[in-house]
Amino acid sequence: MRKQYLVWSIVVFGLIGTGYGATALIYNSRHGKELPVAGLVLLILGVIALILISILGVIDFLHKLKNTPEPVETVQEPEDEEEVEETPKEEKSTVLDEKTSQKPAQEEKVVRLERTRVSYDSSSRFASTVYVKQVGYGPLLRVDGNRIYDMRNGAYYRIENNYVKQEGYGPLYEIRGNQIKNAFGGYLFELSGSNINKVYGGFYASISGNYITLYDLSIKYEMTDSLSKSQLLAVIALLFQ
Repeated sequence: MRKQYLVWSIVVFGLIGTGYGATALIYNSRHGKELPVAGLVLLILGVIALILISILGVIDFLHKLKNTPEPVETVQEPEDEEEVEETPKEEKSTVLDEKTSQKPAQEEKVVRLERTRVSYDSSSRFASTVYVKQVGYGPLLRVDGNRIYDMRNGAYYRIENNYVKQEGYGPLYEIRGNQIKNAFGGYLFELSGSNINKVYGGFYASISGNYITLYDLSIKYEMTDSLSKSQLLAVIALLFQ
């Protein structure tokens, strides 16, 4: 974010410096006055700033073009069932004759348990490709493991060592437990059960299954599969910041 502000500051300075310097030089030239030193300096610095921004823009474009991945097909996780065997019942002894022999009897019951799907997994594993859609509009984000593609602006993000980094720029967010904060600033959001809270603002959204709903029910998002806690926190920051 700070780098983007710096880039815009250089662009504004370049435009103002070039415009003011050129105007001053033209005005003094038409009226037969000496060329103003301040105007000449601003013109030179403004031109240098615009050239620098143009070079950086070309480098950034080539970098994004080089790192653009091929489309990945959505892989849905198959539903499976787990079989759990109960502990066999204790053997029952039965008196058969005068020699007091024992005959064990065992029963086994097979209990089928359906796996419960939740909105996020507290472990550190990453799910397969997941799309985050705004209901009624279409996909906004694509999550591929520790890599997130923002379809709104074409930016790529990566989760590394509890940091969310924008590729080509550096860290934007830091994940701490159930909370996410600006990399060099304050805390933003936290997960608390099925609630998404602003750390210093209270309840902001809720999670139900694979859906995220804003506090006033105005916007609803759908995830095509479950996400890990780190992935979900990164998605929350990108959606609500």
